[in-house]
Amino acid sequence: MSHTGTPSLKVKDLSVTYGEFQALKSLSLSVKKGELVGVIGPNGAGKTSFIKALCGRVGSTGQIFVAGQPLKRGQDRRRKIGLVPQDIGLYPQLTARENLDVIARLLGVKSDKRVQGIEQALEAVGLTSKGSSLIQDLSGGMKRRINVAAAIMHDPAIVIFDEPTAGVDIPARDELHRLARRQAELGKAVILVTHELKEAETLCDKILLLLDGQKLAFDSALSILSQQFGKTRNVILRFASSPSPETLEAMRSFKFERSDSDEVWIATTRLSEPAFMTGLIETLKDQTDTVREISIRRPGLTALMHHVEAEKGLIV
Repeated sequence: MSHTGTPSLKVKDLSVTYGEFQALKSLSLSVKKGELVGVIGPNGAGKTSFIKALCGRVGSTGQIFVAGQPLKRGQDRRRKIGLVPQDIGLYPQLTARENLDVIARLLGVKSDKRVQGIEQALEAVGLTSKGSSLIQDLSGGMKRRINVAAAIMHDPAIVIFDEPTAGVDIPARDELHRLARRQAELGKAVILVTHELKEAETLCDKILLLLDGQKLAFDSALSILSQQFGKTRNVILRFASSPSPETLEAMRSFKFERSDSDEVWIATTRLSEPAFMTGLIETLKDQTDTVREISIRRPGLTALMHHVEAEKGLIV
Protein backbone atom coordinates (compact mmCIF):
# COMPACT_ATOMS: atom_id res chain seq x y z
CA MET A 1 0.00 0.00 0.00
CA SER A 2 1.60 3.26 -1.13
CA HIS A 3 1.09 6.75 0.18
CA THR A 4 0.81 10.03 -1.69
CA GLY A 5 3.00 13.10 -1.33
CA THR A 6 6.68 13.77 -1.86
CA PRO A 7 8.53 10.59 -2.91
CA SER A 8 10.73 9.12 -0.21
CA LEU A 9 13.33 8.43 -2.88
CA LYS A 10 13.85 10.00 -6.27
CA VAL A 11 16.83 9.43 -8.51
CA LYS A 12 17.44 11.27 -11.76
CA ASP A 13 19.99 10.24 -14.39
CA LEU A 14 21.98 8.25 -11.83
CA SER A 15 25.12 6.76 -13.38
CA VAL A 16 28.09 4.82 -12.01
CA THR A 17 31.31 4.37 -13.97
CA TYR A 18 34.36 2.29 -13.16
CA GLY A 19 37.14 3.42 -15.48
CA GLU A 20 35.83 2.78 -18.98
CA PHE A 21 32.97 0.58 -17.78
CA GLN A 22 29.56 2.12 -17.12
CA ALA A 23 27.86 -0.07 -14.51
CA LEU A 24 24.72 2.06 -14.14
CA LYS A 25 23.36 4.16 -16.99
CA SER A 26 21.16 7.21 -16.38
CA LEU A 27 18.70 5.54 -14.02
CA SER A 28 15.65 7.59 -13.09
CA LEU A 29 12.78 6.52 -10.81
CA SER A 30 10.69 7.51 -7.80
CA VAL A 31 9.72 5.41 -4.78
CA LYS A 32 6.80 6.54 -2.63
CA LYS A 33 6.34 6.22 1.11
CA GLY A 34 5.03 2.77 1.89
CA GLU A 35 6.24 1.20 -1.35
CA LEU A 36 8.24 -2.00 -1.42
CA VAL A 37 10.36 -2.19 -4.57
CA GLY A 38 12.08 -5.39 -5.61
CA VAL A 39 15.31 -4.95 -7.58
CA ILE A 40 16.08 -7.89 -9.86
CA GLY A 41 18.37 -8.63 -12.77
CA PRO A 42 21.13 -11.02 -13.87
CA ASN A 43 24.58 -10.85 -12.31
CA GLY A 44 26.32 -7.70 -13.51
CA ALA A 45 23.02 -5.92 -14.19
CA GLY A 46 23.90 -2.93 -11.99
CA LYS A 47 22.03 -3.85 -8.79
CA THR A 48 25.05 -3.51 -6.50
CA SER A 49 26.19 -0.27 -8.14
CA PHE A 50 22.70 1.16 -7.67
CA ILE A 51 22.71 0.37 -3.94
CA LYS A 52 26.29 1.62 -3.48
CA ALA A 53 25.40 4.88 -5.24
CA LEU A 54 22.38 5.39 -2.97
CA CYS A 55 24.51 4.76 0.11
CA GLY A 56 27.35 6.99 -1.10
CA ARG A 57 29.82 4.11 -1.25
CA VAL A 58 30.81 4.70 -4.87
CA GLY A 59 31.22 7.80 -7.00
CA SER A 60 28.19 8.59 -9.14
CA THR A 61 26.69 11.28 -11.33
CA GLY A 62 23.09 12.38 -11.39
CA GLN A 63 20.81 13.39 -8.53
CA ILE A 64 19.43 11.57 -5.49
CA PHE A 65 16.62 13.04 -3.39
CA VAL A 66 15.46 11.64 -0.03
CA ALA A 67 12.11 13.02 1.15
CA GLY A 68 12.53 15.85 -1.36
CA GLN A 69 16.00 16.86 -0.13
CA PRO A 70 18.99 16.45 -2.46
CA LEU A 71 21.88 14.32 -1.22
CA LYS A 72 25.20 16.08 -1.66
CA ARG A 73 28.40 14.41 -2.75
CA GLY A 74 30.27 13.10 0.28
CA GLN A 75 27.28 13.55 2.58
CA ASP A 76 26.86 10.91 5.30
CA ARG A 77 23.66 9.15 4.30
CA ARG A 78 23.41 6.60 7.09
CA ARG A 79 20.91 8.72 9.04
CA LYS A 80 18.57 8.85 6.03
CA ILE A 81 19.08 5.36 4.60
CA GLY A 82 19.11 2.15 6.62
CA LEU A 83 21.02 -0.72 5.00
CA VAL A 84 20.46 -4.40 5.78
CA PRO A 85 23.54 -6.03 4.21
CA GLN A 86 23.88 -9.56 2.92
CA ASP A 87 26.56 -10.32 5.49
CA ILE A 88 26.14 -10.22 9.27
CA GLY A 89 27.63 -6.88 10.30
CA LEU A 90 27.66 -7.49 14.06
CA TYR A 91 30.21 -8.04 16.84
CA PRO A 92 29.81 -11.70 17.94
CA GLN A 93 31.13 -11.18 21.49
CA LEU A 94 28.72 -8.33 22.30
CA THR A 95 25.06 -8.68 23.14
CA ALA A 96 22.34 -7.65 20.72
CA ARG A 97 21.67 -4.45 22.68
CA GLU A 98 25.37 -3.65 22.92
CA ASN A 99 25.72 -4.05 19.18
CA LEU A 100 22.81 -1.72 18.52
CA ASP A 101 24.20 0.81 21.00
CA VAL A 102 27.61 0.82 19.27
CA ILE A 103 26.00 1.28 15.87
CA ALA A 104 23.69 4.03 17.17
CA ARG A 105 26.70 5.91 18.57
CA LEU A 106 28.49 5.60 15.21
CA LEU A 107 25.39 7.05 13.56
CA GLY A 108 25.41 9.96 15.97
CA VAL A 109 22.07 9.12 17.57
CA LYS A 110 21.68 11.24 20.71
CA SER A 111 21.73 9.41 24.03
CA ASP A 112 18.13 10.29 24.91
CA LYS A 113 16.92 8.62 21.70
CA ARG A 114 19.29 5.67 21.66
CA VAL A 115 17.58 3.53 24.30
CA GLN A 116 14.13 4.11 22.88
CA GLY A 117 15.29 3.45 19.31
CA ILE A 118 17.08 0.25 20.31
CA GLU A 119 14.09 -1.13 22.22
CA GLN A 120 11.67 -0.24 19.42
CA ALA A 121 13.92 -1.93 16.88
CA LEU A 122 14.23 -5.10 18.97
CA GLU A 123 10.47 -5.18 19.34
CA ALA A 124 9.98 -4.63 15.61
CA VAL A 125 12.06 -7.72 14.77
CA GLY A 126 10.53 -9.77 17.58
CA LEU A 127 13.72 -10.19 19.59
CA THR A 128 13.22 -8.12 22.75
CA SER A 129 13.76 -11.29 24.79
CA LYS A 130 17.15 -11.84 23.12
CA GLY A 131 18.49 -8.32 23.71
CA SER A 132 20.89 -9.49 26.41
CA SER A 133 22.12 -12.54 24.46
CA LEU A 134 25.53 -12.59 22.84
CA ILE A 135 25.35 -12.46 19.06
CA GLN A 136 27.51 -15.58 18.82
CA ASP A 137 24.85 -17.50 20.75
CA LEU A 138 22.00 -16.57 18.40
CA SER A 139 20.80 -18.58 15.40
CA GLY A 140 21.61 -17.40 11.88
CA GLY A 141 18.04 -16.20 11.38
CA MET A 142 18.12 -14.19 14.61
CA LYS A 143 21.43 -12.59 13.66
CA ARG A 144 19.87 -11.42 10.41
CA ARG A 145 16.91 -9.99 12.29
CA ILE A 146 19.32 -8.04 14.53
CA ASN A 147 20.90 -6.82 11.27
CA VAL A 148 17.46 -5.45 10.38
CA ALA A 149 17.12 -3.84 13.82
CA ALA A 150 20.45 -2.06 13.27
CA ALA A 151 19.15 -0.64 9.99
CA ILE A 152 15.85 0.71 11.33
CA MET A 153 16.56 1.86 14.91
CA HIS A 154 17.38 5.44 13.85
CA ASP A 155 14.10 5.75 11.89
CA PRO A 156 15.46 6.28 8.34
CA ALA A 157 13.14 7.28 5.50
CA ILE A 158 14.49 4.46 3.30
CA VAL A 159 15.37 0.89 4.24
CA ILE A 160 17.44 -1.19 1.81
CA PHE A 161 17.52 -4.99 2.09
CA ASP A 162 20.55 -6.04 -0.01
CA GLU A 163 20.03 -9.74 -0.73
CA PRO A 164 19.39 -10.45 2.96
CA THR A 165 18.09 -13.98 2.32
CA ALA A 166 21.19 -15.36 0.58
CA GLY A 167 22.05 -18.69 2.16
CA VAL A 168 19.28 -18.69 4.79
CA ASP A 169 16.63 -21.35 5.34
CA ILE A 170 13.02 -20.88 4.26
CA PRO A 171 11.57 -19.85 7.67
CA ALA A 172 14.30 -17.20 8.10
CA ARG A 173 13.77 -16.00 4.53
CA ASP A 174 10.02 -15.67 5.06
CA GLU A 175 10.60 -13.76 8.31
CA LEU A 176 12.96 -11.29 6.59
CA HIS A 177 10.43 -10.75 3.83
CA ARG A 178 7.72 -10.18 6.45
CA LEU A 179 9.93 -7.57 8.13
CA ALA A 180 10.50 -5.83 4.78
CA ARG A 181 6.75 -5.69 4.15
CA ARG A 182 6.13 -4.44 7.70
CA GLN A 183 8.57 -1.56 7.22
CA ALA A 184 6.68 -0.53 4.09
CA GLU A 185 3.39 -0.69 6.00
CA LEU A 186 4.93 1.71 8.54
CA GLY A 187 5.50 4.22 5.75
CA LYS A 188 9.11 3.55 4.83
CA ALA A 189 10.27 3.30 1.24
CA VAL A 190 11.74 -0.19 1.11
CA ILE A 191 14.13 -1.51 -1.52
CA LEU A 192 14.72 -5.26 -1.67
CA VAL A 193 17.53 -6.60 -3.87
CA THR A 194 16.77 -10.25 -4.38
CA HIS A 195 17.19 -13.40 -6.44
CA GLU A 196 14.02 -14.85 -4.88
CA LEU A 197 11.88 -14.17 -7.94
CA LYS A 198 8.75 -16.09 -6.95
CA GLU A 199 8.62 -14.33 -3.59
CA ALA A 200 9.35 -10.90 -5.12
CA GLU A 201 6.41 -11.34 -7.48
CA THR A 202 3.91 -11.56 -4.64
CA LEU A 203 5.72 -9.47 -2.01
CA CYS A 204 6.71 -6.29 -3.86
CA ASP A 205 4.54 -3.39 -4.97
CA LYS A 206 6.87 -2.69 -7.88
CA ILE A 207 9.73 -4.45 -9.63
CA LEU A 208 12.83 -2.68 -10.95
CA LEU A 209 14.38 -4.89 -13.63
CA LEU A 210 17.95 -3.98 -14.53
CA LEU A 211 20.07 -5.31 -17.39
CA ASP A 212 23.55 -4.13 -18.37
CA GLY A 213 23.16 -1.09 -16.12
CA GLN A 214 19.89 0.05 -17.67
CA LYS A 215 16.30 0.08 -16.46
CA LEU A 216 14.33 -2.43 -18.52
CA ALA A 217 11.13 -2.14 -16.51
CA PHE A 218 9.77 -0.41 -13.40
CA ASP A 219 6.18 -1.30 -12.60
CA SER A 220 4.08 -3.84 -10.73
CA ALA A 221 4.96 -7.45 -11.46
CA LEU A 222 1.47 -7.97 -12.87
CA SER A 223 1.83 -5.07 -15.32
CA ILE A 224 5.33 -6.12 -16.43
CA LEU A 225 4.28 -9.73 -16.97
CA SER A 226 1.07 -8.75 -18.76
CA GLN A 227 2.99 -6.52 -21.17
CA GLN A 228 5.67 -9.14 -21.69
CA PHE A 229 3.60 -12.30 -22.07
CA GLY A 230 0.08 -11.11 -22.91
CA LYS A 231 -2.28 -14.10 -22.99
CA THR A 232 0.55 -16.62 -23.04
CA ARG A 233 0.24 -19.26 -20.33
CA ASN A 234 2.41 -22.08 -19.05
CA VAL A 235 0.89 -25.54 -18.85
CA ILE A 236 2.57 -27.61 -16.13
CA LEU A 237 2.38 -31.41 -16.13
CA ARG A 238 3.35 -33.17 -12.91
CA PHE A 239 3.83 -36.92 -12.95
CA ALA A 240 3.97 -39.32 -10.03
CA SER A 241 7.20 -40.70 -11.51
CA SER A 242 9.30 -40.19 -14.62
CA PRO A 243 7.01 -40.48 -17.67
CA SER A 244 7.45 -43.50 -19.90
CA PRO A 245 8.95 -43.21 -23.39
CA GLU A 246 5.43 -43.70 -24.77
CA THR A 247 4.11 -40.80 -22.72
CA LEU A 248 7.01 -38.57 -23.75
CA GLU A 249 6.31 -39.42 -27.38
CA ALA A 250 2.64 -38.53 -26.93
CA MET A 251 3.67 -35.18 -25.38
CA ARG A 252 6.09 -34.33 -28.17
CA SER A 253 3.58 -32.51 -30.38
CA PHE A 254 2.73 -30.16 -27.48
CA LYS A 255 6.40 -29.11 -27.19
CA PHE A 256 6.76 -29.86 -23.50
CA GLU A 257 10.18 -29.23 -21.97
CA ARG A 258 11.60 -30.79 -18.84
CA SER A 259 11.56 -28.45 -15.83
CA ASP A 260 13.64 -28.95 -12.70
CA SER A 261 12.98 -32.70 -12.50
CA ASP A 262 11.88 -35.65 -14.65
CA GLU A 263 8.45 -35.44 -13.03
CA VAL A 264 7.68 -31.82 -14.04
CA TRP A 265 7.24 -30.70 -17.66
CA ILE A 266 6.22 -27.27 -19.01
CA ALA A 267 4.74 -26.14 -22.31
CA THR A 268 3.47 -22.79 -23.56
CA THR A 269 0.10 -21.96 -25.06
CA ARG A 270 -2.27 -19.01 -25.35
CA LEU A 271 -5.67 -18.50 -23.77
CA SER A 272 -7.09 -18.29 -27.31
CA GLU A 273 -6.06 -21.91 -27.95
CA PRO A 274 -8.50 -24.11 -25.94
CA ALA A 275 -7.75 -26.91 -28.39
CA PHE A 276 -4.37 -27.28 -26.67
CA MET A 277 -5.88 -28.42 -23.38
CA THR A 278 -8.57 -30.51 -25.08
CA GLY A 279 -5.97 -32.29 -27.19
CA LEU A 280 -3.60 -32.74 -24.24
CA ILE A 281 -6.25 -34.31 -22.01
CA GLU A 282 -7.31 -36.60 -24.86
CA THR A 283 -3.70 -37.60 -25.47
CA LEU A 284 -3.04 -38.39 -21.82
CA LYS A 285 -6.34 -40.15 -21.09
CA ASP A 286 -4.58 -43.50 -20.82
CA GLN A 287 -1.95 -42.06 -18.46
CA THR A 288 -4.27 -41.02 -15.65
CA ASP A 289 -2.48 -43.23 -13.14
CA THR A 290 0.84 -41.44 -13.69
CA VAL A 291 -0.36 -37.82 -14.17
CA ARG A 292 -0.65 -36.15 -10.76
CA GLU A 293 -1.59 -32.64 -11.85
CA ILE A 294 -2.22 -30.45 -14.88
CA SER A 295 -2.11 -26.72 -14.08
CA ILE A 296 -2.18 -23.48 -16.05
CA ARG A 297 -0.49 -20.28 -14.93
CA ARG A 298 0.78 -17.00 -16.25
CA PRO A 299 4.57 -16.99 -16.77
CA GLY A 300 6.16 -15.35 -13.74
CA LEU A 301 9.30 -13.37 -13.01
CA THR A 302 11.39 -16.54 -13.28
CA ALA A 303 10.24 -17.00 -16.89
CA LEU A 304 10.83 -13.30 -17.50
CA MET A 305 14.39 -13.56 -16.20
CA HIS A 306 15.12 -16.58 -18.37
CA HIS A 307 13.94 -14.61 -21.39
CA VAL A 308 15.92 -11.49 -20.46
CA GLU A 309 19.12 -13.47 -20.00
CA ALA A 310 18.61 -15.27 -23.30
CA GLU A 311 17.47 -12.30 -25.41
CA LYS A 312 19.17 -9.42 -23.56
CA GLY A 313 15.94 -7.45 -23.50
CA LEU A 314 12.15 -7.58 -23.42
CA ILE A 315 9.69 -8.50 -26.13
CA VAL A 316 7.79 -5.21 -25.83
